Amino acid sequence: MSNPTDDALLTELVTYQNRKLLIWQLAADGRTFCGIRFIVQERDLQAAPVDEQVQAFVEDMLSDGEIRPEYDSMADWEAMEANHGDTADQYL
Repeated sequence: MSNPTDDALLTELVTYQNRKLLIWQLAADGRTFCGIRFIVQERDLQAAPVDEQVQAFVEDMLSDGEIRPEYDSMADWEAMEANHGDTADQYL
């Protein structure tokens, strides 16, 4: 992500210390599946502060602190880790 707004979103997301959320967001960048930008549009939060935008994403993705089963089952975590793990490490 090169956009300063994207960096702010990632920096805020790191506060949750959840590697899977971070990797999911890195994989979602520029795609149509559920990432922060998708949730922001879905919930009409474009004018909301970054922390509120990220909180909406986290609430959508997690159930009892774990990635919701419907999201977990559609993710290829090994591939996402291989493609985005190094970047996640830089943020974490």
